[in-house]
Amino acid sequence: MATQSLSDITLSPSEVRDILNADNEEIISLCKRASIVPKRNRRGLTYFSYNDVKRLQEVKSMKNSLVRITPNAVVDKIMSSFSQMEEKISNNILDTLDKKLEEKMQGVEGMAAELIKVQTENEKLKNKIIELNRENVHMKMELEKFEKIGFGFYKKYEVKDYTI
Repeated sequence: MATQSLSDITLSPSEVRDILNADNEEIISLCKRASIVPKRNRRGLTYFSYNDVKRLQEVKSMKNSLVRITPNAVVDKIMSSFSQMEEKISNNILDTLDKKLEEKMQGVEGMAAELIKVQTENEKLKNKIIELNRENVHMKMELEKFEKIGFGFYKKYEVKDYTI
């Protein structure tokens, strides 16, 4: 006679009820939770493998352990989990924003320094324009002192300056 391994052992629904100490409705519920579909033999009778029953026992023990937890404890646990997730997300977002802001501030500081240089250069150029305009007015006044007398000759006249 050949020995059977545990995975080859089959159990009838009545044996499963006895092992799990559960009725048919509870077994159906456990099968749904464990995603176990009972098998049928050639005669159409339902049977379970040893591994299926073992999995059903695990699901039932998990169900019993969950039932012992009070509803308030579950809500408190969920709330604390959400609080922790919210805090972690907030911290990650704040860290990312701080890094981006720091990068932008470095860019802004560089741009501010460049703006100051450009403003200084602009002021220098304005002063140079004012100086050149004064020189231009002076040169025009000097040109007005000369009068053409012919053959490419000019005579210089003294013009009285009435400016203050």
